[in-house]
Amino acid sequence: MADRLDNGARQAQLDFLARCNQAFTPFAPIDLPEFFAGRIGHVDRLISEIEAPGRHVAIFGERGVGKTSLAKLAYFFLRKDEDDTHFISCTRASTFDTLMTDVLASAGVEAVLDGLEAEGQRQATLGGPNLGGTFGASRRIKKTYRRLSAGPQITPRLLLQQFGGKDGLIVIDEYDRVEDEETHTRIAELIKAFSDAAAKTKIIVVGVADTLAQLIGEHASLSRSLAQIKLDRMSDDELRDIIKRGCAHLDVDFPDAIATRITRLADGFPYFVHLLCRHACHRAPITWFRSPTKRRLITEFEYQSGLRDAIDNVEHSLEEHYENSVITTRRRSDVFSLLLGALALSNERDVQVQDLVANMSWLGGTPLKKPSAYSFHLGQLIGERRGKVFTKVRDGYYKFTNPLMRPYVRFRLELENWRTRDGQMQFPFMQPTPSSSVR
Repeated sequence: MADRLDNGARQAQLDFLARCNQAFTPFAPIDLPEFFAGRIGHVDRLISEIEAPGRHVAIFGERGVGKTSLAKLAYFFLRKDEDDTHFISCTRASTFDTLMTDVLASAGVEAVLDGLEAEGQRQATLGGPNLGGTFGASRRIKKTYRRLSAGPQITPRLLLQQFGGKDGLIVIDEYDRVEDEETHTRIAELIKAFSDAAAKTKIIVVGVADTLAQLIGEHASLSRSLAQIKLDRMSDDELRDIIKRGCAHLDVDFPDAIATRITRLADGFPYFVHLLCRHACHRAPITWFRSPTKRRLITEFEYQSGLRDAIDNVEHSLEEHYENSVITTRRRSDVFSLLLGALALSNERDVQVQDLVANMSWLGGTPLKKPSAYSFHLGQLIGERRGKVFTKVRDGYYKFTNPLMRPYVRFRLELENWRTRDGQMQFPFMQPTPSSSVR
């Protein structure tokens, strides 16, 4: 067949796809420093706070802005030994004892609580209790464990004995998932104990939240010992840096106009840049691998094909939520679809109803109607039946309840624009750019 590759070209293609999966990782946090883009100010702040005696850190912000990536690479930025960095993830069932037993296991210590028998063989799981009285292990299994009788529960004093003198990190990720109130209180007490003792090991708490109090609860005693690092959405320049680093690793070029479209569609979320770039690069033509010295340029074909693949492979909950919000009696409602598109069009996150109606008229090519004509539909979109896809911010203003929905809807608008209008619609969040390439 004319489009088949010989063995050498096929291996070159496989190598390229493997490097692509290293450079663009929508489905996992960044764990290699060379692919960490942007956040220079946040990294500097993290270093400054952690280096201060008695100071620990909480990293919080919207879902999908890169909190876990920053936390996973904290050891690198802080020049800590990875063996002394203990990274654990929370679940809804997590308690203080299960979390801290995971931390101890990461350090090669098998904690046994009174009344529970330890299993002879450990399991390589993160977070949440295992049956039989041992509670998970670490990001990697060590060959030997020291047995430690922890008493009825694990105390800050016991943890200080294990970690206080070591120059390490304890990172507690997805802390917003913890539902047990006693755990929040005990974590606060642990941070204060480590701060008062000037422990060398520092604690980083990470989770989805708008404020520190929302993440860890109201604990006034932490105001001195716990620094707040809030991650907002990334700037266009930071998002473009993700593309540049990927291009350097893959030896490809993204034309500036396409790179701009990707960053504007992504709306500040690195997840969507990684997702679209990965799928665009996966659409690389086989001619690239027959002529390895030929300049590799991502074209409109790869961009549009990658956009379609990205929508097909987006986080399932977004697709499900979107479909639930627009389907009426087993058919998709144009009115609901247009309302979602109209909200996604705006550069403002809180959109006035008059602007929503104007955007609907522009999208649908229909005469402008009065806002009252859509009162019923807006009421539906903020209700339980359609998954509360909209939130009424205040009288006459609406926003997406899940911030990730706006870039997802923008992806859909962009694909439909290319399918039906050959890209002729000029969306408000897109701007013309000079002809160049991101390399």
